[in-house]
Amino acid sequence: MLKEIGTQTLKLDLENPRFGLSDAKDETEALALLRDRANLKELWDSIAEKGFERYEPLVAYRDKKRGLVVIEGNRRLAAVKLLRSPKLATSLGIRNLPSLTAKIRATMTTLPVTLVKSRDAAADYIGFKHINGPASWGSLAKAKFGVALFDKLKVAKSNEDTRLQVLSKRLGDSRQLLLRTLVGYKVFEQARDLGFLGEDMLDESAFDFSHLYTMLQNPATREFLGLGSDPLSEGDIRNNPTPKSHQESLQHLMSWLFGNGDDEPSLIKRQGTDRPKLTKILASAVATETLISTRDFDRAADEAGFSSDRWFSRVITLETTAKSVADGVSDLPEDVAGDELKRAQLRLDKAHRHVRAAISQVKSLF
Repeated sequence: MLKEIGTQTLKLDLENPRFGLSDAKDETEALALLRDRANLKELWDSIAEKGFERYEPLVAYRDKKRGLVVIEGNRRLAAVKLLRSPKLATSLGIRNLPSLTAKIRATMTTLPVTLVKSRDAAADYIGFKHINGPASWGSLAKAKFGVALFDKLKVAKSNEDTRLQVLSKRLGDSRQLLLRTLVGYKVFEQARDLGFLGEDMLDESAFDFSHLYTMLQNPATREFLGLGSDPLSEGDIRNNPTPKSHQESLQHLMSWLFGNGDDEPSLIKRQGTDRPKLTKILASAVATETLISTRDFDRAADEAGFSSDRWFSRVITLETTAKSVADGVSDLPEDVAGDELKRAQLRLDKAHRHVRAAISQVKSLF
């Protein structure tokens, strides 16, 4: 049964293990957990832009002790509760909530809720939703939907936001993720139209589209496809982004990422290690040539200098050296020249930037 129900009467689900809500003692603690773990800012921006979307109702049942408990849609409910109560948000240390017009605020007075008889009765509904419904959309379907919206979107001259920024607020995804996804879909469309993907690959279940849009964040991949090494921009969301001069490179990349029949399977067996290998290969002209001519992934990776054992050894050496350098500061003579210290500082700053970049890339592999 679908109803519009007053927001203030809806309760967060304290038995839900997602985001750790089952560890919360009360509603306020649950809100604090969602604040820290559920990336509510994306929802706040989306709601502030166009109000609470009603096409996907919450799911709730009536608990004898707590009243109407939402068992599907806790993240959205938390976002609304905090937007409606800046005082509550402030008490939880939340600052800079987006300002809301009276019209936008009115969309949150009640929320669309599908009522079920019990928690168990909701299991089939929620299972269907996540397997077959909108929540089951894979990365390719989402990209196709995003590109369609982007192409249709009109931004008024008075709006300082770009189309991509408006779309980011509407869909609740970061600008950078949307940019990679939409450009990736345009590259996919071009490869499909050129016949570089087999008919069996046009079914999203047959391959992982995220391989492509993740690779596009790397300058070497963009150079290989003729997109240039500069960061992606909104102008790259265009039909046939790969120039004719680099279409053979596009064919190679599609084959390496997604395979080309039984004789040429995908090279990406373990995305946590194989995608970084391919990225490093593309950064080396010699290794790339080897991969094109032999399709020997391990040999090309070795030529690119990618050996996990050697890399881990260098990490250990780095840690040991860094400790030695830090301990050695106290042993410097008092009369050491200022210009020498300045040069050392510049070197240390550069090393620090490299280490931070490495940490960021390693985290992205988890």
